[in-house]
Amino acid sequence: MKKKTVGLLGLAAAGAGAAGGWAALGNYLYNRVMLPQARDPEEEDLNPAQIAGQDCEASTTTAQVVHDINPVQIAGRNWARKREGFKEATIQAMDGLILWAALVPGAEGCHRWAVCMHGYHDSYESMGAIAKHYNDMGWHVLMPDQRGHGQSEGDYVGWGFDERLDLVGWVNWILRRDPEAEILLHGVSMGAATVLMATGGPLPDQVKAAVSDCSYTTIEAEMRHILGQLRAELPTPLPLPAGLLFSALRKTALRRARFDLREAAPVQAVARSRTPTLFIHGVADDFVPAAMMGKLYQAARCPKSFLWMPDAGHAASVGTNETLYWTAVSTFLQDYLPDGAC
Repeated sequence: MKKKTVGLLGLAAAGAGAAGGWAALGNYLYNRVMLPQARDPEEEDLNPAQIAGQDCEASTTTAQVVHDINPVQIAGRNWARKREGFKEATIQAMDGLILWAALVPGAEGCHRWAVCMHGYHDSYESMGAIAKHYNDMGWHVLMPDQRGHGQSEGDYVGWGFDERLDLVGWVNWILRRDPEAEILLHGVSMGAATVLMATGGPLPDQVKAAVSDCSYTTIEAEMRHILGQLRAELPTPLPLPAGLLFSALRKTALRRARFDLREAAPVQAVARSRTPTLFIHGVADDFVPAAMMGKLYQAARCPKSFLWMPDAGHAASVGTNETLYWTAVSTFLQDYLPDGAC
């Protein structure tokens, strides 16, 4: 009997140790991918001249920076950062957080609005090149800082799930000020996922169209991709498969952020969407695999079109070939927001 008791105690201790290790792994992954993070200050200092002058073959890191950041987008970021003529806007999210946005007024009498949603670990500034294009046409532009980013409150990244409701809040903010508004939603990366998940729910008729630039299909698929790349950095000697890593992260997110990561699924949202949507993706994207765009497009039941951007890395399509990008957007919008400028 004594031996049996000792054996059971040993198993219980081993189980407790394994559970503790699993929880520690989940917390480690959560801290790596779910906590808000300020943009790398070295990237903040880049300017178009520096980008153009760098040697793309110098190193893998440099090549990635040059590939995914280009002069057009840096110029757009600088324009947004100066905030000349900008105003500020705030709303309270459904869970009480105070969310902030930069508002760029358009032409007097114009009722066209573009809501530009940025991606992971960035801010409204990254949407500068896109926002400026719409503003140059006379449109009003709203550039929110997503929750947990920039000047908006929040202590975790919702990967578009909570953010979809924030976006609806911004749409309603516009309509309270301009009931005649015609609204376009334009998002990049996680911002695109936010847009797609918002279109999967009820939206006012004033939302006329959406542009999704390099969204993922589901956060589970994207996390498996990311966590597979992080495997070598994990604080465990075991070569755990990406599926197990995601399970550890998901369990921790349920406890700490109180939502199920599997619900962050743009591919399911587009199957319910009725909002006309243009899907864009860079062929050379290795952060959100380009194949995800094809799956999103196939799943979408809304009026739709797509654009593959040759040579474009992640979130770099607009600066890789401005003419191709905006020709595709303009052509798509002719059926929903005709004549372009106000």
